[in-house]
Amino acid sequence: MVAVNGWGQSIFSAESVALIGASDQPGSLGHRFVQNMLGSYRGELYFVNPSRRTIANRTAYSSLADTSKTIDLAVILVPPQAVEGVIDECIACGARAAVIISGGFAETGPDGARVQQRIADKARAAGLRLVGPNCFGIINTSNGLNASLGLGLPAPGGVSLVTQSGAYGMAAFTCSQQGEIGFAKVLALGNRSDVTEVEALRFLGEDTETRVIAMLLESVSDGRAFYQTARETTTLKPVIVLKTGRTRSAQRAAASHTAALAEEYAITEAVLRQAGVRVVEDGRTLLDVAAALDQQPPLKGRRVGIITNSGGVGVELTDLLEEQDLEVPLLSSALQDRIRRHLPAYGSVTNPIDVTTDWPRFPEMYGTSLRALLASDEVDAVIAVLLHRSALAPEVGAALMAELQHARRLGYEKPLHVCWVAGRDAEANRERLVRAGVPCHNWTRNTANTLAHCLEPQRYPMVEGSGRVLPIPLSITEDGWVATAEIFGLLQSAGFPVVPYRIVENIQEAVEAATALGFPVVVKAIRPGLMHKSTAGAVVLNISDQDALAETFLQLERGLTCPYLIQTQVSAGSEWLLGAIQDLDYGPVVLFGPGGVWTEALSDVTMRVAPFGGDEALSMITAIRCPLFLDGLGLSTPVDRRALAGLLASLSVWVSSVPWLRELDLNPVIFNEHGFHVVDARMRVAAGRSIS
Repeated sequence: MVAVNGWGQSIFSAESVALIGASDQPGSLGHRFVQNMLGSYRGELYFVNPSRRTIANRTAYSSLADTSKTIDLAVILVPPQAVEGVIDECIACGARAAVIISGGFAETGPDGARVQQRIADKARAAGLRLVGPNCFGIINTSNGLNASLGLGLPAPGGVSLVTQSGAYGMAAFTCSQQGEIGFAKVLALGNRSDVTEVEALRFLGEDTETRVIAMLLESVSDGRAFYQTARETTTLKPVIVLKTGRTRSAQRAAASHTAALAEEYAITEAVLRQAGVRVVEDGRTLLDVAAALDQQPPLKGRRVGIITNSGGVGVELTDLLEEQDLEVPLLSSALQDRIRRHLPAYGSVTNPIDVTTDWPRFPEMYGTSLRALLASDEVDAVIAVLLHRSALAPEVGAALMAELQHARRLGYEKPLHVCWVAGRDAEANRERLVRAGVPCHNWTRNTANTLAHCLEPQRYPMVEGSGRVLPIPLSITEDGWVATAEIFGLLQSAGFPVVPYRIVENIQEAVEAATALGFPVVVKAIRPGLMHKSTAGAVVLNISDQDALAETFLQLERGLTCPYLIQTQVSAGSEWLLGAIQDLDYGPVVLFGPGGVWTEALSDVTMRVAPFGGDEALSMITAIRCPLFLDGLGLSTPVDRRALAGLLASLSVWVSSVPWLRELDLNPVIFNEHGFHVVDARMRVAAGRSIS
């Protein structure tokens, strides 16, 4: 990764800060920032306000120039119409960075966007880096820098938060003040006139004070760069992302199955997961997972051991964990015997471990059970359920903390989480556990959900593209569709298993083609843009001789006057969709799922940004929601998954060499006892390409 950008140092490690628009008027924005900075910041602080001589018993300067200092960071709080003048002043005085809290720019419409762009252009030309405008602000707990709308400095910790929503900055404050999470840095990007989420991710990836990165993204400005940066960063530390806007208010124009299935959020989620990012669906989970990963190691495997004083809650938690694709395995006889020695005769040692209601012995039973599980190679994590009596007893929490410390001294790195089911009268005990680095999750569902998101993502090596760009097809319709003959020619040249075919115009050519290919054959009308050939009556299968072929042509020509595709009939098998699109944000993306009639019936597709290798492709195949299709459902030959993975990986490399591609459907690709067969294909080029 590249070295940390200077903007991050100028902002978060600023040795001098000027509050422009500082005020001593209670309730004002300027007053809030004065309170925040005076309360914690340990660098040089300057207040700028032309209407005040003093603020908070300190000198107030009429302009930035009057400070006669070179300012690292300017925090701009003035009304929007005054911001551009302040930026001019920052540039003239040599300020290194500015955070524009003020709103009233691109978020208000075209006029505001033009002003924002003009300000950004000025700053960029002068080397002045900008955060915002219209943002919550920034925080660095290590030097007490709180240039934000939050009241007071959040608790210190290893989580850094990047957000495009000011409200989530406030939510983070609330969680921190309740002792649930500790922050290293907070960065609200606002309108992103300059500093972007990609730069923020890169900076925090190298920041030694940041152990976990949490991001709330409303949009991604440079998807491909974000993907590449995330791939690098997730090898260094956990990255958790909440991407809002999952539902779509309007259907994008869908000219093919691939385009119809490639929803914006679905692509973003797939790309983030491919990069090793943990993707969550709500802000509470974002902060819970970030805090848990800051406190405990990530989950390396799926096996979970449970210790509980309630059999019913243990069973409930087991169900919820397994719904999250985690496991609660039966413990071996040897491990059960080791634990049984410390439990009542009516206790359960199978997993969940139920210590029963023998309250006086709770500390011993929880402690010894935890010691056995942390030292065992039969589980990858432990959840201690603390419900009512066990939560109320401080000795139980003390036993858990002591055993965790003992395990760490011995080199055991399994995570310990607590499922907390207790009222306010046990709050002090919960706080002690959290301070000791043991995450406590309220109730069972939240516990299972959080632990599942702590699972270490599977990462696969990146592969290089072919390094060459193929020429654009010659035969293209006005709306971008490529002629079938040219599509199949391109696919054949690339080594894809295209079924033998001929393009014909009349019955005489059809007879010659069928004779050469060998009966039985298939006839398809290949009118450009025709997506549902079967529904349109444009496909006839199992034509066994010349007479049947002639009759087929008579029927087709009554309703469809266009060229025809003659293909060798392929024996039945499972049908698959292999597709690709050129996404505006992420570049080439490959899709896979059940094909034929199942494509629209199930909408079951997985996606990956291209290019990728065989292992990534295999994970893509096994991730479909209906994996039984891969086994043939008893009706066809089980799919050769490795061969299919190789086909997908080859497709991903090929589409990375055709930047002119807009969308590609290989549907269906039939798998039978003879292998894979591409029997239909549609291809469209991107807008603005030359037309034959």
